[in-house]
Amino acid sequence: MRKEELRRLRALPATKEMMFKGRQFQEIEEETWWNHKKRKVIMPEYDVLFRVQNLSGYIKVAVFLPEDIRKDIKNPRYEIFLNVEGEEYITRELDQDGKEVRWLSSMLENLPEVPGFGYWSNTKYFIGNDGMRTLNNLKLEHDSQKPSRGGYRLQKWQQEQKDKETKRKEDKEQKPWDEDMALIPKIMPGFKEWMRKEAAEQYYMIYEYDSRGAKTGYCSRCKRVVPISGAKHGEKTKCQACGVESIFKASGKIQTLSTGTYYGEVIQKFKGGIVIRGFEQRQWYRNRDYRDPYVRTKEYERIMIFDNGVIRRYEWDSYKNKYDRWILDKGYMPIDKRTYYWQTRIKLYKKNLSSLKRNTLLKRSAIDLWPDLPVSTTVYIAMEQGNPAIEMLARIGMFRLAKGIMKEPYDKTLLKQNETEIAKMLKIDRSRLKRLTSMDANVNMLRWMQLEKVANTIWPDEMIKDFGEANILPSSFGFLKIKLSFVQCYNYLMKQAKLMDETLQQTLITWRDYLCMAEQLKMNVKNEQIAKPKDVKRAHDEAILNSQRGNLKKKAKAIEKKWPKVNEQLAKLKKYEFAFGEYAIVAPKEVLDIVIEGTVLNHCVHTCDYYFERIQKDESYLFFLRRSCQLDVPWYTLEVEPSGNIRQKRTTGDNQNADFQKAIKFLEKWQQYFRKQLTEEEKQLGEKANKLRIENYANLRKNGNKIWHGKLAGQLLADVLEQDFMEATV
Repeated sequence: MRKEELRRLRALPATKEMMFKGRQFQEIEEETWWNHKKRKVIMPEYDVLFRVQNLSGYIKVAVFLPEDIRKDIKNPRYEIFLNVEGEEYITRELDQDGKEVRWLSSMLENLPEVPGFGYWSNTKYFIGNDGMRTLNNLKLEHDSQKPSRGGYRLQKWQQEQKDKETKRKEDKEQKPWDEDMALIPKIMPGFKEWMRKEAAEQYYMIYEYDSRGAKTGYCSRCKRVVPISGAKHGEKTKCQACGVESIFKASGKIQTLSTGTYYGEVIQKFKGGIVIRGFEQRQWYRNRDYRDPYVRTKEYERIMIFDNGVIRRYEWDSYKNKYDRWILDKGYMPIDKRTYYWQTRIKLYKKNLSSLKRNTLLKRSAIDLWPDLPVSTTVYIAMEQGNPAIEMLARIGMFRLAKGIMKEPYDKTLLKQNETEIAKMLKIDRSRLKRLTSMDANVNMLRWMQLEKVANTIWPDEMIKDFGEANILPSSFGFLKIKLSFVQCYNYLMKQAKLMDETLQQTLITWRDYLCMAEQLKMNVKNEQIAKPKDVKRAHDEAILNSQRGNLKKKAKAIEKKWPKVNEQLAKLKKYEFAFGEYAIVAPKEVLDIVIEGTVLNHCVHTCDYYFERIQKDESYLFFLRRSCQLDVPWYTLEVEPSGNIRQKRTTGDNQNADFQKAIKFLEKWQQYFRKQLTEEEKQLGEKANKLRIENYANLRKNGNKIWHGKLAGQLLADVLEQDFMEATV
């Protein structure tokens, strides 16, 4: 509709009858919503008034509000123009002088200050007989048995035209999508079964419970009945038929069993390109025979890569909250060397790859050589096409290095992309490539080898490999103030790591932190003896103590004042000291020793009053687990009951690391020694402490106390303490 033409149509001011009707009020009885009592209120007789006329092929509807009429305003608030043949409408808003304010595309019920004309509304309106006939003649495609009349019919007609226009726009938008989807071939018949067998992340060995022990089990992967022994619900096993690792499940305990969702992809050819289709699958056993679980497979993604380089991604989703269909992802950025990103691994169907490699863009790809793709198929194809080194490395079996290069796509210094030979592309030579291959190199090892070539030297392969595995790069040694070769650094770190029984990475961190503190203490870190102490862990701990010694003594004095009997109690622990082989138990001589221990290991033993309260009441004591070669270097702190039961054992950061497992047999020997030293009175104290511990665990579990920080965050404190408990056996 042309607005200039509509403006020329004659005005429709309110008639005398409308002015009279608009001023009328009526008394009605209504029920209040809060107490459901009825009350009488005075309301306008009409909520809105209409004047309707056919003018030059248009239906013009003038809309008046009672509050305007009561102010003697004869001009309508709105003028609605209907083009019935053109199936369109538009509204003009006017001021009280009848001047144009703006044009609106809103329907009647959405006009500001106009009461609703929707399905559930009860709007009272006035309209003349001629106007009523005109509106009632509006044709509707979906008229009800009880036809809408007047203003309600106008609203319904507008809604139908709006729906038609929306449908035209949606059809126009969806047409190219449907054309793309028509190119997609049918999925191969065996794909869903392949996905069930190969893409699932968990498999089960289901057995019938037998008090004499189950002899056979049903493998959920290969669907065979195989011999089993020692079946225990929830434990791991391996299928003797297909060799897959699975979990024992008793048939009577699988009503809630579900595999969870797992993902698979398949590549198919279509006329003009390839499509990568993503599927998700899940299996349920509820109310099912375990030989026939419910398997649900859903396709959620289609990424079309056309021969001309165009990439379009479609996802199965709700279209404007109306219905599900394939929808173009308009925000999808075609993945190239500028937009790489890491994704979760998805299992790729490979049975049709050989045929795809003959006549598609995959003909030069090494995608079929990977045991498992480290990224989604789309990302891998884009990465491989943008970085030839990935394909070359895969062809010579260096998948680890290829994977590392894919993780660092923004590093432009790592490769020479314009080279055609793989060694030159990696910025090394053939002999160094051979060495990298033999050590199954990662990216860090490549960086070391590149630096070795630039330095025109040869470094030990062990150094390159160990540094690479530990994520230690040449830049990692920037904290040193003395000149040391990388080989010297390596030899020093290896010696210290063995002494500390720590990883190379953690040893480097300890060395760096020590030198940082030494510099703050005004020590001459350019002196080699200071820069390279014989025992870096001991030097590290001494630096901590030197930087905090005054505060530590003050802290110890405050604790002694609050718990005056603790030092007296500690004196009794000397008889429990013990050493055997690589380890030793040291008893604290005074509160200061406990404060130093807690500070160096950065745990809470010196900051929590209840440890000192327990010592004073003979409920538990503190001991230090040390290495025999480093008796004065804090390692693990133990909380021990008078009976020899170990309640807790914690090292740096309140953790318990893998290195503790090596000391368990020693601790068992010490517990036996401990019990031999006990007097009858101390044995009674041990029984009392045992009861207190059990009561404490029960209260913690009842109150739901949890750990809020560190590796164990979120776990129940009682569960962690019970797991940490180590009973002293007779």
